[in-house]
Amino acid sequence: MGPLELLWAVLIAVFAVVGVVRGYPKELGVTTTILAALLLLTRGGQSILGLLDAYLVNYVNSSAILEGQYSDLIQSLFYVLVFVLVVVISYHGETLAFDGTPPKGPLGMALNLISGLLNGYLISGTMWYYLHIFNYPVQVLGLFRPPLTEFAQAYLVPLIPVPLLEPYLLFLVPFMIVMRVLR
Repeated sequence: MGPLELLWAVLIAVFAVVGVVRGYPKELGVTTTILAALLLLTRGGQSILGLLDAYLVNYVNSSAILEGQYSDLIQSLFYVLVFVLVVVISYHGETLAFDGTPPKGPLGMALNLISGLLNGYLISGTMWYYLHIFNYPVQVLGLFRPPLTEFAQAYLVPLIPVPLLEPYLLFLVPFMIVMRVLR
C-alpha cells in the first residue's frame, strides 16, 4: 500500500466532491454530527470500552479488549467503526441540514467545496488519529507498513483534527446545534 497521506488526501478529495454535489447546508449538518461523534468518542470512548471489556470477561475469563495481543487493533477498530457508522448515518437519508439555499455561481461552489473539504478533513483525519494513537495496529492485517513519510510525520500528524478540536468540542457541538436552530 502507498503512503498513508495519499489515502488521506484521496478521501478528502472524495468528500470535497460530495460537498460540491450536496451543498453546504447539508454538509454543515454532517459537520455537526461529526463533531458530536468526536465529543462522544473523546469523552466516553474509554468508558464504553471498559464496560464492553467487563462484560466480555464474564464469558472468556480474560480481558480481550483492553489487554492482550490484539487489544490495540480491537480498540482502534472500535473507535473507527463507531465513527464511520455515525458518518454513514449522517450522510444517509434525511439528514440534519441547515436552512438556506446555496448562492449560485462561484461563491456557492466555493462554499460547497469548503464544507466538503472540512468534512473530508474531519473524517479522514479522525480515522488517521485512531490508527495513530494505537500505533497503526492494522499492520497485523497487512494494510499499512510503517514508518510514515517524513512529510506526514512533520506536517500532517500535527494537524490531525481530534487533538486540535478536543478542547473546544464541548463548545462547538452546542454552538452548531444552536446555529441550526436559529438559522
